[in-house]
Amino acid sequence: QARRQPGSAFNLFVYLAGLESGLRPADRMIDRPIDIDGWRPRNNDGKYRGDISLTRALADSVNTVAVRIAERAGRDRVIAAAERLGITSKLTAHPSLALGTSGVSLLELTAAYGVFANRGYAVWPHGIIEVRDRAGAALYRRQGSGAAQVVAPEHVSRLTAMLREVVRTGTGRG
Repeated sequence: QARRQPGSAFNLFVYLAGLESGLRPADRMIDRPIDIDGWRPRNNDGKYRGDISLTRALADSVNTVAVRIAERAGRDRVIAAAERLGITSKLTAHPSLALGTSGVSLLELTAAYGVFANRGYAVWPHGIIEVRDRAGAALYRRQGSGAAQVVAPEHVSRLTAMLREVVRTGTGRG
């Protein structure tokens, strides 16, 4: 029951896959209706903005652009990015993947975002650091961390700047 659809929080993986496939934050796409095998996603506000930068599209959580990025980068690449950042839940490669329709846990999602706070290095979430017996002897002590770099520094930098814009002027604003 802990798994929920992340919705726009899944944009992290979509835009990362886009950057890793060669897109840049200033690149532009057209926000307009899209049809993929009869599936027609819409923007939450029902409006279309026309020509828009990827940074602005992320800031405003533009669904049609997220879908276009996922289709251009490839749904498998989006899933691979999510898994690399710590998503272990089963993700469905339907076009709606881009809109965060596959259920994930909050712990998975938090760990994945933590990769960016950790400058691209994996984060292994944990709840128990140490277990001691009555005499104070350590029975268990957590060791290791997510030391592997899972996102290239240039992508960390670009996506972090894009996410700042979400908070500064977009849907995450005050």
